[in-house]
Amino acid sequence: MISEQQLYQQVQGKTRVVILASKDENNITAMLLHVLNYYDKQVDFVLANGKQSIDESNEFIVIEAAKNADALKGNIALVIDVNPEIHTAGFVNSITNGGMLVYYEEVAAVKLIVESSTNTIKKYPYKAPDYSFENEVYFIDTNEGKLPLEITNENDIKHLLGAKWICQHMGVDEDDFYEAVGEFRA
Repeated sequence: MISEQQLYQQVQGKTRVVILASKDENNITAMLLHVLNYYDKQVDFVLANGKQSIDESNEFIVIEAAKNADALKGNIALVIDVNPEIHTAGFVNSITNGGMLVYYEEVAAVKLIVESSTNTIKKYPYKAPDYSFENEVYFIDTNEGKLPLEITNENDIKHLLGAKWICQHMGVDEDDFYEAVGEFRA
C-alpha cells in the first residue's frame, strides 16, 4: 500500500474528497459511494481496508483517511469524530484554501477544532437527522415526508446528512440523494 504522500502525488490533479472517520463510522464512505454509483457518477476511491480503484479520467477521488491524512490536502472533507490516529487539527488546516469541510458538530472536540481553525475554507456543520424507528424500520424526516431506510445501524443514520452534503458538492442534489440512500444497505 502506498503512503498518503505518494497517493497525493499520484492524484493531485483530481478533486480529493477525504473522509476522516473512526472504524465505527466507515459505512459513511460506503454510503457515499453507493449514492454516486446509483447515478453512474464515476469516481476513484481508496479505502482504509486497502481496496482502491483509480482511473486517470475521473474528476473525483474519495479517500478514507488513515494516518498522515494532512498529506492528502483534501479539497472536500468530512470529519465525523476525532480520530486518535490522526492529528485532526492538522488535517483540518491542510484542506486546500477555498476548499470545504463538512463536520459532525455534535462531537464537542470536532466542533472546537473546526471552529478554531483559521484555514480559509467553507465549513458546513451537520447534526443527526430527525428519525424514528417503527416496525423494525428506520425512517428519516425529509422535506417530502418520512423516508423508509434499509439502513439497520443507527450510527449510519446519524451521519447520513454528512454524506448528503458531500454528495451535493459532487453534483447529486438533495432529492436524488434521498432516493438513492433509501436503497443503501451496509
